[in-house]
Amino acid sequence: MSPWLDEALKVSAVVLTGLMVTLLARQRSAAARHWLLAATIGCALAIPILGRVLPAWSLPLATAAPISPGSSEAPAAPVRTPTVAEQLTFDVRQPSPTVFEASAIVPAIWLAGSLCCLALLLAGLVRLALLAARATPIDDGPWVSIAREIEREYGISRPTRLLCGTHPSLLVTWGVRPARVLIPAASVAWADDRIRVVLRHELAHVRRGDWLVQLAGELLRILHWFNPLAWIVCARLRSESEQACDDEVLRGGVPASDYATHLLDATRALCLERAPRVPAPAMARCSRLERRFDAMLNTRVIRTPATGWFRVMTGALLLAATGVLAAAQGGTLFSGTITDSTGAPVAEAKVVLTNATTAAKHEVKTNERGQFAFVPLPAASYTFEALVPGFKKAEATIPLSGASVRRDFALALGTLSESVTISGSKEVSSAGAAPPATNAKPREADLSRSALQRDIAACEPSAQGGRIRPPRKIKDVRPVYPPALQAAGIGGIVTMTATIGTDGMVKDYEITKSVHPELDAAAVEAVRSWQFDGTLLNCAPIEVTMTVSLKFESK
Repeated sequence: MSPWLDEALKVSAVVLTGLMVTLLARQRSAAARHWLLAATIGCALAIPILGRVLPAWSLPLATAAPISPGSSEAPAAPVRTPTVAEQLTFDVRQPSPTVFEASAIVPAIWLAGSLCCLALLLAGLVRLALLAARATPIDDGPWVSIAREIEREYGISRPTRLLCGTHPSLLVTWGVRPARVLIPAASVAWADDRIRVVLRHELAHVRRGDWLVQLAGELLRILHWFNPLAWIVCARLRSESEQACDDEVLRGGVPASDYATHLLDATRALCLERAPRVPAPAMARCSRLERRFDAMLNTRVIRTPATGWFRVMTGALLLAATGVLAAAQGGTLFSGTITDSTGAPVAEAKVVLTNATTAAKHEVKTNERGQFAFVPLPAASYTFEALVPGFKKAEATIPLSGASVRRDFALALGTLSESVTISGSKEVSSAGAAPPATNAKPREADLSRSALQRDIAACEPSAQGGRIRPPRKIKDVRPVYPPALQAAGIGGIVTMTATIGTDGMVKDYEITKSVHPELDAAAVEAVRSWQFDGTLLNCAPIEVTMTVSLKFESK
């Protein structure tokens, strides 16, 4: 699994948990729910940091639940390889850089979306700065005197700057030091009761630090703009923030009916013209009034602020759960393709991964395109094996940790093997079938090679590879045991390698283990006279390597 996807899933888990806990806490106050959402956003943003500083641990994953994309569990038809060994080597091919993969484009799409969301946030902050620059500071009058009175009541140490803006529909609060409250020009003439209600609500945002929490939510939405949970938690955060400030006003002694009347009148006055979107809490948003009115007129609603004990306990629990999740290492997806030496995909290839630590084995088969994939596996070092009859076994050590791993393998053709025992004038072949008559006539050989031509004509073209037609010996010559060496009791095993050409003739022979020069010569003389009908790979004649072991027994 790629790191960005792993992080996105963990963030989704944290946000979903926070939303569910908030839903379960619907009987508690809006301030408590707002705190839960704020703690959830903070934990979600902390996941990348916690994942790097906390000790990692692996999730318990199944050890015998591999997947085989597109492949069937039915065994493949056996390939006739009477003399081709099934021991294989491997040739690792790195994926071509020209191949289009989703893993390359998805991060680019994520980055483009994040940059767009960041640009929108920066544009909103610039808009706030311009509004503040064009606004007129309010230094005296009822707005200032009432604001200072409420600041003392709320325990706000730094005075809030009051600004009279030029836009007729914008009443927002933002900033920290100093915090700013922007009011429309028409609100300067409001009655003291309405001013007091509005300032109680807006300064409650200042005391609670709602603007910074809202910016944290915006940051989460920028990083995970593709995740609907990020948008939901930000919307819920703003809603609970407004309701929590409404509760502050009602706890200050303002009757719910009076507050609802003031809020409705203010909203009517401010919604005459559409206000610009800015990243700041706004008291009078027309789209949210109904839910707020229901809450403020409901006498059974709890309006107490979140206590310190509640904040510490819930914050600690959320942070601990987030830390455990952030340090968890999910499985790593391992995939690739198996091809033959011609580059054609090999279907039904047996692919085995063995955990070097636990010895647990995972086995899949390739699909019709030669592709294989394993379920996400625990981080560890694995031994890879790909087995296809007629080909050398592909082997490699694959370390898996974190990001998904893709490796493509090309199988080399297997090696033909034959052993002959010579005892006096008799010999036994281990090729698997009775050898033809000695010194076969040329016409007999031609007739035997005609079977190869018939197989070529009957072979149907296919995009799939790995189809081997092994060679058949059509001419056999027995090695001659030199009488002098036999009488002297000199014997042993002579081994050699040779190549069977596309014409079926033996060439390029070489002694790999020598016993005696005369025995070597006898072995070479016999082997170079052998003839085969030929080997086919995917309907095309190919050369194949052969190893020969000739054992001379004097007794």
